[in-house]
Amino acid sequence: MTITVKERGILRELAKRQAEIAALPVMAEREALWRGLNGGKTEHPLVTMEFHGIESEVYPAPNCEGPLALALERQMVHYIFKHEQYKDDRVIPASVSVAIPNSFTPFGFLPEIIHMCEADGAESLAYRYGYVLNDLEADSAVFGASTRHIDAGLAETHALMEQAQDVLGDILAVRAEFRPVSFNPAGILLRYMGMETMFMSIMDYPELFHKIVRRLTDEYLAYVDALEAGGALAYNNDATTVPQDSYGYTDDLPGAGGAGNIGAEAVGAEDAKDAGAGGTPAYPAGSAGKPLPSCAAPQASDLWVYANSQETVGMSAAMYDEFFFSYAKEVTDRFGLVSYGCCEPVHTIWAPCLSRMKNLRKVSVSPWCDERALGDMIRGTKVCYHRKPSPNYISVDSVFNEEAFLAHMEETVKAAAGCPLEITFRDITSVRGEPQRLTRAVELTRKAFARHWHG
Repeated sequence: MTITVKERGILRELAKRQAEIAALPVMAEREALWRGLNGGKTEHPLVTMEFHGIESEVYPAPNCEGPLALALERQMVHYIFKHEQYKDDRVIPASVSVAIPNSFTPFGFLPEIIHMCEADGAESLAYRYGYVLNDLEADSAVFGASTRHIDAGLAETHALMEQAQDVLGDILAVRAEFRPVSFNPAGILLRYMGMETMFMSIMDYPELFHKIVRRLTDEYLAYVDALEAGGALAYNNDATTVPQDSYGYTDDLPGAGGAGNIGAEAVGAEDAKDAGAGGTPAYPAGSAGKPLPSCAAPQASDLWVYANSQETVGMSAAMYDEFFFSYAKEVTDRFGLVSYGCCEPVHTIWAPCLSRMKNLRKVSVSPWCDERALGDMIRGTKVCYHRKPSPNYISVDSVFNEEAFLAHMEETVKAAAGCPLEITFRDITSVRGEPQRLTRAVELTRKAFARHWHG
């Protein structure tokens, strides 16, 4: 993963621009707002914009080719572009991150992902799984033992960080990023058998189905144990992305200024600014190749975790609880804070399931959720109302109907009154040739805040 001289020059220029943005006073102000929001405060709603379509429709073409250089370029380009174009409430950190390569492979293998093609033969965003199981009882032998990869002591991560530090360390801090693990047993099993077979298996072989989910859960808990024992975790109460496209800033988990801080406490006050956002493992400027002094590695209870179960919307809450939620809760209970939900309408499972989830802090409010009902349910708690507006106004409509979009956002603001409110635009797969729609959507959302938000 050698970074060439040409790539080095490209990366350093991008790093200088990111450092300029990160130094703006508004970034410290935004970080404080995120920490307040994730701590349950309702004074100031926040909005972020994400684009999940073909990158060439929005972002400039990359110039680097090597895997590490390309990853760093893409990261910095996205930071700079989003700040300059979207003008949302994201914090641009004075750091770049290297992802920790831990992984868990259910049942020892993953079924094939088969992508669809466009009319011109190009690969589409759409895909399907190559299911390997048609009958749970007859085909259950396909479920082997789950496997895992643990970056013990973050050795692999540090090797990549050294390269990044050598190129960028005098401009930006380099940090290890532990993106929250997620556990969704329904989503895992659907990948192997499809929804119809999964639902019929619950009816036809309930005991066998429980046995398989129990085994999957135990193997995942063993993975968490191995991550802890191997020192393969890093704090994520910082600029780390928390699904779904949220941010980990919080004072309710250890990290910067807290127990086990790897950063300010490890390198001393003079070097604290170089320790990386949120106290994640980093290299001080000018110390290429030298890892920071070791501190106690974080445990699962110090970190964010993520769970969802959009595949089970066709089940009753009682059946979801019995076959999936009770198992997922065993995993999420190991962690410090929980972000829950994707596209499922969570208001139907709030009382019987989610209200029992230990340390739940964010809940997804998708276009299929009863917004007002969910607002009434979580008002008065510290749980963040994490709204994902319909992407259709931006991605589907041939003309961006600003009036209809504003009314859509105003309904959200009213429904979430008194809740910590975060709005994230995601699942946007096209801008219909009008990238300015993304910026305008943020502006209109802020207009809805100004009109109706009272905290």
